[in-house]
Amino acid sequence: MMRNTRQVIKLAVLALLVLTLLTVLHIYEIPENIYTVTLGTPTPVWKDGQSFINITTSSYLTTTEMTPHANRYDYEDESKIAVDLSLLKQTDLNLDVLYEESKDVFDLLPNKYLPDYKSFCWYDQLGQFQCLASVYLAGMPKCGTTDLFDKLMWHPELTLQDHTDDRSLDKEFHYWTRLRVRRPVNFLMNPKIMPPKLDFSGFLAGTGAERVKHNRTLRIVDGTPSLLWDLGGWETRYPGLDEPPYSNGDLIHAVTPDAKILAILRNPIDRLYSEYLYVWRMVKMREEVRTPETFHLDVLRETRKFDRCLETKSLRNCCYSSEHSLRIRVALGVYVCYISDFLKAFGNNLLVITLDEYHSYPDVTLNKIFNHIGVHELDSEYLKSKIQSSETLNESSSVKDVVGEMLNETRQLLAKFYAPYNAMLANLLKDSKFRFYG
Repeated sequence: MMRNTRQVIKLAVLALLVLTLLTVLHIYEIPENIYTVTLGTPTPVWKDGQSFINITTSSYLTTTEMTPHANRYDYEDESKIAVDLSLLKQTDLNLDVLYEESKDVFDLLPNKYLPDYKSFCWYDQLGQFQCLASVYLAGMPKCGTTDLFDKLMWHPELTLQDHTDDRSLDKEFHYWTRLRVRRPVNFLMNPKIMPPKLDFSGFLAGTGAERVKHNRTLRIVDGTPSLLWDLGGWETRYPGLDEPPYSNGDLIHAVTPDAKILAILRNPIDRLYSEYLYVWRMVKMREEVRTPETFHLDVLRETRKFDRCLETKSLRNCCYSSEHSLRIRVALGVYVCYISDFLKAFGNNLLVITLDEYHSYPDVTLNKIFNHIGVHELDSEYLKSKIQSSETLNESSSVKDVVGEMLNETRQLLAKFYAPYNAMLANLLKDSKFRFYG
């Protein structure tokens, strides 16, 4: 009798767990602690042109069908894409917002920069020589920025900043995005460690001005890859607004209006998986297990969250939202949001390349960048020789070799999610390579 009672209790608990998980999956709010469940292999099923993703888990969760939220954009309809691009046009910028938020920055800037320098330089009120970068490698993360920055430094007319003895920090100091303003606790990787707000004068102390003072032809390069997209905490600073009141493109243009902007992009599907494994390797490897199956569940949750955001908010709001998971940053692959903002601010001073063209034709691509920046091109044979003898920096391939490739089902799901935004980007830049086929 007691044994039967225990079995009934076990069955009741099991039924409750199944019901709870089915409810969770039905609304796509897959909690991050679901990874205590042993995952099986998801299998795609196609019905009437719509994608249904079957997720099978062992133990107590049976196969469940889920219908992803339909994308709002029909990427096969070019006229619809053109209309959609109008959704990205933010209202006219009120520079008072920037001046008020960064008074310490604008109070120290000169009315005019020194004309004979290739970086943005001036003498401050104390007679100290100051400079700001005139070239920004603005993004995106896990798209080859570290390797590209390293090779840009081969050019004798380009130089890096000089904030610390750590060369990686000199590449990407994140002042404009993360140290210029205090970020809210809910947007920090570790809420217990509150990063300081760095005064502009402190930032100026490490921009590399001394090198430029002795060589006027040097252009300082800021390689912060968060510049393109990171406005974390804007909702806290500007409660009640539907969208950020400015972009980082507006900010940099207000400070250094003739700067040259570079962005390197890759297929957003591969970018996302690379970052997923890279962050785990750097921070979390001892705390959790990440597999292609956990990646699939994370993708399901975050793509659904993004689509649900679009039901009530603008595309710019959803792209820049501070509510997205730091675990897997799906929104960073919606490149058209961020590129559109920088294009509006900088126009032809923005150059966007792809990781594929950089890998396939590195010497040609580097000279294309040098030409855009305004420095002389380097000899192609010299570049080829240097490239052959150098290593590719900051790759995540070793982790992928251990964990494995993403599931085909996940790639199909992400391809469907990103396709309309890739098409919008290709339309914006008038170049089909930004559709990222394959």
